[in-house]
Formats: sequence, C-alpha cells, structure tokens
Amino acid sequence: MKIKVLLIFAVFFLCYCYNVYASEDVQENINVGIILDTPSFRAGSSKDFFISDASNKKLKLTKGITDIYCSEKGIQVEKLFLSPPLKIEPSNGVIFADSKPYRGYLIVEKSGNKLNIINVLTLEDYIKGVLPKEASVDWNIEALKAQAVISRTYAIINLNKHSSQGFDICSTTHCQVYGGAGVEVTPCNKAILETQCEVLTYNGELAQTVFHANCGGHTEDPQYVWNWQDTPPYLKGVKCDYCAAAPYTNWEKVLDESFIRKQLSDNNIGEIKKIKIEGKTSAGSAKELKIIHSEGELTLNAYQFRLAVDAWQIKSHSFDSIKINGNKFHFKGKGWGHKVGLCQWGAKGMGEKGKTYKQILVHFYPETKIEKVVYK
Repeated sequence: MKIKVLLIFAVFFLCYCYNVYASEDVQENINVGIILDTPSFRAGSSKDFFISDASNKKLKLTKGITDIYCSEKGIQVEKLFLSPPLKIEPSNGVIFADSKPYRGYLIVEKSGNKLNIINVLTLEDYIKGVLPKEASVDWNIEALKAQAVISRTYAIINLNKHSSQGFDICSTTHCQVYGGAGVEVTPCNKAILETQCEVLTYNGELAQTVFHANCGGHTEDPQYVWNWQDTPPYLKGVKCDYCAAAPYTNWEKVLDESFIRKQLSDNNIGEIKKIKIEGKTSAGSAKELKIIHSEGELTLNAYQFRLAVDAWQIKSHSFDSIKINGNKFHFKGKGWGHKVGLCQWGAKGMGEKGKTYKQILVHFYPETKIEKVVYK
C-alpha cells in the first residue's frame, strides 16, 4: 500500500478526546514474515548474537554473517544441525537477515524443504519500518502522523492474517510494505512517537483504514471496488479539494486492442470494437464497462477491468472517456489507486494548508474517533 487523509465538522470534536480502546488488549509484539519459502538465508550482527533451537541448544556467534540452510536433518547452522524453530537474538537490538537490519529478533521455521524467516518485534517498532515505505518521508508531519495512525490500525485489525503460515502479517503489499530498521527516518519516527498507541475506531471497533495514493477529487465507496455489501458510514466517500496538484489527478493512456484482449483472455472474447462506460458512482468513477467484441458483449466491474488489464498503466477506474482510434484505445481518467479511504495526496495537501492529523483523519473517515490501544 502507499500515501495520506480529510472531512466533517459534526464529528470533528470527537477526535480531540482521547479514550482508551479497551474492547480487548492488543498484543505488544507482532510476527512479520520477511523472507518466505527460501532454501537458505544469511543472518548476522555487528555484535555477538545467539541462536537457540527447539531442543534448547544455544549457540553464541561472534559478530559477522553466518549461512543458514534447510536440511533433511533440520536446519543447518555452520556444521551443526538444529531442531526447528530457531530463535536468533542480537546482543545490541538489531539483527540482520540477508543484509537487511531488523529490530527485535528472528524466528526461523521449517516448512517442507524451505525456510520461513519471521521478524518478531513490538508493534510500535514495526510501524517505524512501515511508514517510510507507505508514505513519502519528505511530506509534512501532520500527513505522516495521519498515516502512522491508519497504518497502526491496519496492522492491528489484520493480526493473524497469515496465521496458517505461522506469523501475523507479511512484509509486502499484500499486507503493508515493511522494510525493517534500515528504512527508518527521523521524520517518520517522530510522527510515530507523537501518535504512539493511537488507532482509529468506529462504534467501539477498529476502523477499516484503507488508503490510496490520489482520489482525483472524491473518494470511493468500496461496494464498487470490492463488492462490499455493507459499507461502513465512514467509507461512503467524501469530496477532496486537496489533491488537485498531485501526479495522476488527471491521466491518459493509450493501449493496443490486442494487449487488452490478451489481458482479458480468460473471458474468451473476440476482437474488441468498443468499450463503453456503464453508469457512474457518486465519486464519478465508472461502475461497469461494457466490452463490445466480434463474438458478442462482456460486462465487467470497472475496477476489476483495471486490475485485469494493468493497474500500473490504467491508474484508476475513474474514467472520463474511452475512445478507439484504429486498433488503439485511448483512456482518460482521474486519480491513482482504488480511491477508497484516505487519499494520501489529499492528506499532504491538507497538512500544507495547516490542518492537523486529527482533522485529516476525520475528513477522510467521518464519524470515527482516535483512541489509544493498551498493549498486553
């Protein structure tokens, strides 16, 4: 995921009152899958570090790097075969895995003939490795603080997302991009410290704090994106007047008919003659696209069409027009991403206009509250 937040005066003052979110205590540590399905990796530290296994063997290794392999006999460290899982702890608070530094410690699990490396650290330290990857570190502090709150909320609500694999959350865009201690920067750490333990809630439950790069002027109701049947009130979509100068507020792309047809090949369509916008959402996005081709017609959800064709080339499902010229289709649209929840460029714009992170959050997630979690 990557970027920032805004609206509504009726609930504005609610966000100035801090409550303790106590519907249940939140685990202090988070288990992050950082290297998955690998036959080997390298662990190390600038100081001495320790490796222990399931049979209570414990090794002390001097500073440097050691290779760790998956073996039929267990997990091989140097010339020894250890019983999984392994725990690798630094003596100075930072451990390396394949040259990347991480806070906390590592757990090495064996999965068949491969290894999964899991970084165990406090949730607050985890956010330090997320924020610089999901936001632009040179943006204003209020936008960064808004992103810190929603990234923390997202992490907590998605704990155990990968429980079947033995960890809580992964380090990719499937969850949130996490880069470890090596990506930490002072502005982001400051934003995290100044919002420590803060999360966004609605009616006593953690809010679904989805976000995107640029809404193009209005955020979207997720029913048109992910087919949600019961959209919470705070995600119905709001107007955004703060992202007009952002990249891809307006965009254009020309794609060959043959490329589009190939990307949609699972639908067994013929040569595409026309792509027609069928209905608009309250945010101005297309609801569906009717594809008229030589073998008939096909109607697709507009957002799913974007994903199927190429989400990097077609920036959003908010199409202004789709025209054909010869064998090429000319797309014009607004915004970048799924457009649901916080608009990161909008959050940046609000911060530059003097809005606080609380005002940013209540704009993009109206009727929500900021509360503090209690770690157990």
